[in-house]
Amino acid sequence: MHYTCYKKIDDVGRVVVPKELREALDIRLNETVKFDIEDDKIVISKADQTCIFCGRTDSLKSYRGKTVCSECIKNLNNT
Repeated sequence: MHYTCYKKIDDVGRVVVPKELREALDIRLNETVKFDIEDDKIVISKADQTCIFCGRTDSLKSYRGKTVCSECIKNLNNT
């Protein structure tokens, strides 16, 4: 997919990600996106889900509305 558009950065540094790009990457409201710098470019991508405590990407579950790995859930239940 190739898509080009131009957006202005507002007075507090925000820029709107066009609907076409959000739909192409299946980015929904309140999801996290990742910003990387590659050479002289800013690359925005859909963030992989990670545990909010340890950063693991495996054995993830929703715990009280947050993404948490099963190991951290065990630790939370033991405190």
